[in-house]
Amino acid sequence: MDVRMSVQNLMGIPLFDGLDTEEVGDVLSRVNVLVKRFRKSDYILLAGDNVENLCIVITGTVQMIKEDIWGDKSIIANLGAGSIFAESYLGRRHDRSIVSYFAASDSEVLMLPFGRLLDNPANNKAHNKLMCNIVAILADNNSKLIEKTEILCKKTLRGKILAYLEHEANEAHSKKFVVPFSRTDLANYLDADRSALTRELARMRDEGIVNFENSDFKYKLSILKRQGKESLTYFEGNNVKRVELFDQINAATSIKEYVNVVNKSFLAPIYKKRLKECK
Repeated sequence: MDVRMSVQNLMGIPLFDGLDTEEVGDVLSRVNVLVKRFRKSDYILLAGDNVENLCIVITGTVQMIKEDIWGDKSIIANLGAGSIFAESYLGRRHDRSIVSYFAASDSEVLMLPFGRLLDNPANNKAHNKLMCNIVAILADNNSKLIEKTEILCKKTLRGKILAYLEHEANEAHSKKFVVPFSRTDLANYLDADRSALTRELARMRDEGIVNFENSDFKYKLSILKRQGKESLTYFEGNNVKRVELFDQINAATSIKEYVNVVNKSFLAPIYKKRLKECK
């Protein structure tokens, strides 16, 4: 591997935050990195395999997945360029992976051996920065898994879809966003049946909640939960409108109460038929 050529491609990746090109090059040369290329549908790591490297997606998309003995697949995370995976196994005594990593497209992955990462006899400053970044990434990835757990905890399929679309709209800071999944993969991510997902999305479009074409979505209203309060957020033209609702009450009750208070506002035709499904 040509380290100098790779350094420029790695700048801006969270793992190397705070390091200049010289420091990144020094770290890469000392830990004996390896670059591997994977074709779409290749497995990078299988559940049960020994985990020996911290991995960085340089190009392409990698999915963290869990498969059962019947072949059913759940997508835990979608990892694009710059994403890091297998970091949670750094320093573990039992280093067998409990999930699989799968190339969702042709991908290039940089691998840093754990043994070399943990060996820093000279107390190298660049190496110390790298380890601090790994801790920060662990915390960030843990937060993302908590966010997904909140989505999957919704009792209905519509609740899961609304929570997921809300998250994507927030990440994009826009009512328009691109979902990084095919319908099949989105169903696997939401732990739902694909046909049921397709039908529910079609109903939500008919009711004016969301518009979409393939992976391009336009979200019209949503439920947000921030700092212990329920809020109703909707889009009027390109402006975001938010109405603070009652504290410590569930989303369905909030919508119902709000619809009553505002005397059959724009929400009424949207939720009148399917209010029960939000409970």
